[in-house]
Amino acid sequence: MKEIKVEWCENFIRAIFKKKVPNGGGIYTGCFWDMAERSGLWVRGTYGSPMSQALENLTEVETVQDANGNFAYHIFKLKKSKGAA
Repeated sequence: MKEIKVEWCENFIRAIFKKKVPNGGGIYTGCFWDMAERSGLWVRGTYGSPMSQALENLTEVETVQDANGNFAYHIFKLKKSKGAA
């Protein structure tokens, strides 16, 4: 198995958000994991991986609810930068 660096994963995350979510929205977690797996930077069933660390560094998980307030799904959103107002 090749060595994967957290920095590569962080670059992948930034690129995905820039390309797919330019207005500060989120990415459905299942869709994100599919893209990460196809990129070769993540292997399904692994925990504590460089991709997991990169996600922790750059994103937060948000719960999306339906109109009745029931759980619908989770999304990854980029963390707000510390310098942002």
